[in-house]
Amino acid sequence: MIARANNTEMGLGASVWSNDLDEAARIAKQLEAGNVWVNAHMDLLPAAAFAGHKQSGIGAENGVAGLKAFCNVQVLYLKKKAK
Repeated sequence: MIARANNTEMGLGASVWSNDLDEAARIAKQLEAGNVWVNAHMDLLPAAAFAGHKQSGIGAENGVAGLKAFCNVQVLYLKKKAK
């Protein structure tokens, strides 16, 4: 079932439905999707990133990951003088 679900060029969202939450979590971690819900679908929270995999997009909206998309990274390297 996992291989069949992952056999697509898209990977925006998926959901796993089960009474066994441990098994559902094990399955969810193997799915190639940016968002995976367990016993729910499309429950979106502003604090959680919304992202896609494969042809569903690169990057994320919302959450910390989404905010980082608007940041510029700078690396500063200061070499101490040789003694």
